[in-house]
Amino acid sequence: MGAALTIALLLALSVSVVRIASVAMRLTGLPENIARFQCVSALTGTGFTTHEAEMIANYPVRRKIVIALMVLGNLGLVSVASTFIVAFVRTGPDAQHLAVQAVMLLAAVGIIFLVSTNKTLDRGMCGLIGHVLLRATSLGQTGYHRILQLGEDLSIAEHEYFGTVARPLKSLELHGQILLAIRPAGSAMTKPPGSDTMIHPGDTLVLSGSEAAHGALAAALGPVSGGTADGEK
Repeated sequence: MGAALTIALLLALSVSVVRIASVAMRLTGLPENIARFQCVSALTGTGFTTHEAEMIANYPVRRKIVIALMVLGNLGLVSVASTFIVAFVRTGPDAQHLAVQAVMLLAAVGIIFLVSTNKTLDRGMCGLIGHVLLRATSLGQTGYHRILQLGEDLSIAEHEYFGTVARPLKSLELHGQILLAIRPAGSAMTKPPGSDTMIHPGDTLVLSGSEAAHGALAAALGPVSGGTADGEK
């Protein structure tokens, strides 16, 4: 019984660690689906070598998170292996005890799986984690959402316009950045900017530029949005 409960607790802890790490990754500007996949990959030691890995390798905060997941993943694997060995030695050839352990473990894994895949609980848990991280760390405090890190001081990021009235795009100081596209409020599609383009409250600007330029533009566009901001430094 003890071995099954120990393994179940380790599994529950692993699920919680992935949630925390993926929320932290998201607060650095990484999309949620990529953040969770890469966290699971790092914790399990799978190590998928996709272009998404470059988004982590080129970003110091994300590298630290992944390193922590790799260490925790190896410790968890050792703990699970040790628990199995101890349980097998203690139970010996007693098939009944082994069967009880297996049933309890499967039941615990099933419960953890149902809880972890429940979308309502997942949103609530991630929301709580995000709230704690925003209050306890510097993550999510620069007011823009980094999409891609291109170099030490060059990245592509999204900036939301928090103003209350529409304004001409040409009146906005971009601080040397290149405006790539604009996504209107409430839309999933982007459109190319024009010389007579107006930006409206809630519109999102996609730009390429330096960290200093991103910070200056974020301050000019309005208040920091904690849920989608970037937390690098």
